[in-house]
Amino acid sequence: MDMPPDAALHGRRILVTRAAEQAPQAATLIRGRGGEPVLFPCLALECRPQAIRNAAGMLAGPSVDIAFTSANGVRCVARALSASERERLGHHRLAAVGERTAAAMAGYGWQAAIVAATASQDGLITAYRNAGLPQGLLLFRAEQGRDTLPDWLKAEGVDVSIIHAYRTVCPEDDASPVIAALRTDAIDAVLLGSAKTAAHYLRRIGDAELASRPVLVAISPEVAKAARALGLGVKVVAPAASFPSMLDALARHYLTPTE
Repeated sequence: MDMPPDAALHGRRILVTRAAEQAPQAATLIRGRGGEPVLFPCLALECRPQAIRNAAGMLAGPSVDIAFTSANGVRCVARALSASERERLGHHRLAAVGERTAAAMAGYGWQAAIVAATASQDGLITAYRNAGLPQGLLLFRAEQGRDTLPDWLKAEGVDVSIIHAYRTVCPEDDASPVIAALRTDAIDAVLLGSAKTAAHYLRRIGDAELASRPVLVAISPEVAKAARALGLGVKVVAPAASFPSMLDALARHYLTPTE
């Protein structure tokens, strides 16, 4: 039986690379397990309000579903739309890629009727197979992203409009305090929640060897593969794509005896 994760993470300084808007939630999880979060955003969110407002005119009939692929997209759309437009959007059948996205929608009064059991477009495909296809879909997502869901829906005869609601960029603020902490081994672990986060983390540190000195934790095998291709030495991979799972995996790593 595994020891409680709190014991293994107590006092560990864990670098949080999530966007500034999302970092506090991860920091709370770390503190709850006795660790010390170090916030180092490696993604910055840029909403595209004009593209979102243009899409609002496409909300013709209730047969058009609205789908969100992330909480970031939900926030950008909610900020860009007027109160009446937000209300009108809520009259459509809404779909979310995972529970976290659905929770973000609920924060704006939007109830997701379709929620992917696994936080991916593949999960949403499964959900649509069970719930039934719409006549049309308005998909709010990042500027760069997979087309798995829209390609499948189009093959099924569904009219899909992809709206690039936001994009993520690498922050340009001063990284020297974190670089200094890495050089003195004052950072115990780094949480990498996406391939882009891993790339931006390396870009901000500027040296793969230095960036790999702590225990690097990837949220999925795909992210681990992408990070390793960049020269980052990922040591821990979460069994499920969530931050609690990352922390559980990190705790197990610390509790596993080394030769």
